[in-house]
Amino acid sequence: MLYEWHWPKESPRGAIALVHGAGEHCGRYDHVARWLNDADYAVLGLDLPGQGHSSGRKGHINRFEDYLPAVDAMLQRLEELYPGCPRFLYGHSMGGLIVVRWIQQRSPSPQPGLAGIVLTSPCLALSLDIPPALLRVGAMLELVWPTLSQSSRIPASAVSRHPAVVAAYASDPLVQHRVTVRWAMELQRAMASARSGSASFPAPVLILQAGDDRLVSPDATRAFAQRVEAPDKEYRELAGLYHELHNEPEREDILSTITSFLDHSLAPGGTSPS
Repeated sequence: MLYEWHWPKESPRGAIALVHGAGEHCGRYDHVARWLNDADYAVLGLDLPGQGHSSGRKGHINRFEDYLPAVDAMLQRLEELYPGCPRFLYGHSMGGLIVVRWIQQRSPSPQPGLAGIVLTSPCLALSLDIPPALLRVGAMLELVWPTLSQSSRIPASAVSRHPAVVAAYASDPLVQHRVTVRWAMELQRAMASARSGSASFPAPVLILQAGDDRLVSPDATRAFAQRVEAPDKEYRELAGLYHELHNEPEREDILSTITSFLDHSLAPGGTSPS
């Protein structure tokens, strides 16, 4: 059972499916959703399997592709709630990776009525290199003890430069700080597949990347963005900002950029500002 978060809007301009990052939950995006509400967009999110309030073994996944049906479910649910309303995908970090893999696996026509895609600091590669020897150990452990739990290696101080955000992240009982060996190996495989797979998007896409990201690689995001083919695309790399762009001191600028992209995607011609 996946736990649903819904920030409704009567007769919205668009409806957004929000895909959160690793080890967290959609409740951490309440301020984002309310900002989007104020811009006349409805927002819906599901805590991913094994995360937040959702069921499943915490910090574990058998196959990375097991996350993809959550995207299908969100888009279907938005169509039920707001029939005929333009729908958007918004994925942050691992949520961005999920969106990329969802598009790659649902090509060439992932969803009718998909109006645009927003990716923030998508997890296409980690910022810290993992020694090949450690990956070999992980591959061996995965065969004999796939549910072995280990630290996620995500320090609270790396998510944002805002002290209150760091403190809230560190004390949030729904934030998970441990993952299984299988989860870690599946993440590695999914990132590699995303980087080598299709970069063809069926709708306008906005990619925002933290320039001083301590968790995911700006180089990998930049290289992927250069390959992206879409009806319209925009890539911005924000110098000096940490991973959670929507939780940085400059969050209002970030959220304004996102709402401007959404608005322009719905405008005649669908061209986003440069």
